[in-house]
Amino acid sequence: METIQELHDAQQIAEHVYRLILGNLHSVPEFPPGDVPVSVAARVYGKDSNWVRAGIIAGWLPIGRAIRAGQLVTDVSQMDSRYGRINYQISPKKLWEDTGYVWKGGEEV
Repeated sequence: METIQELHDAQQIAEHVYRLILGNLHSVPEFPPGDVPVSVAARVYGKDSNWVRAGIIAGWLPIGRAIRAGQLVTDVSQMDSRYGRINYQISPKKLWEDTGYVWKGGEEV
């Protein structure tokens, strides 16, 4: 059974975490219009561009989406170029949320 002191300590910790989270909500940077290029995301992660593309399509890299002819691409087997070009839309905010990297436009990293 928890003591009153343990409950008080747990409440203090919870309130501290709450303040940290609330404070971070107000410090979201501004991002330029447009999507982050796949090559920039790859450099941020230290991986190959194909790793980023596959992660977005498979859903284990939740930073954007892949679109072909207006349809969402969600299966890695659909990456075959014979089916047509895939456009990758990488959200600057989602990339920031996942990595802390703030994209300001251009090709910098």
